[in-house]
Amino acid sequence: MRSTIPIRFLIVLASAILLAACTSVPLEKPEKALATAEHAIMQANQEVTEDTQSVALYEAEKKLAQARSLINKANATKEDYTKARRLAEEATLAANLAQAQAEARQAQERKAELGETLETLHEGLQREEAE
Repeated sequence: MRSTIPIRFLIVLASAILLAACTSVPLEKPEKALATAEHAIMQANQEVTEDTQSVALYEAEKKLAQARSLINKANATKEDYTKARRLAEEATLAANLAQAQAEARQAQERKAELGETLETLHEGLQREEAE
């Protein structure tokens, strides 16, 4: 029995040290996730025009603001930082979606313009052939 007491003591001691090490780790703000979201929103803003309002871009900006408010709380916890990181990642995805939607709209507009140009050229050729 005496040989099991030191092993139990070592297990309890190791557990206490591990627990203390886990609780003493400083909270790490999700700065990289926030910076990535800010960059994605900036890029999306360059593509989205005022006449093509984007719900996805609005959502991205809203989620980024929520993430910032979580990490700027005076008593922010690890859970706050985790939620802020998730919101920042969601903001990045929403901004990427807004940018893709804007690019798709622009491509559709260019396609329509090219279609009109081709139609005009076709009509011009038909008139020349008729003359």
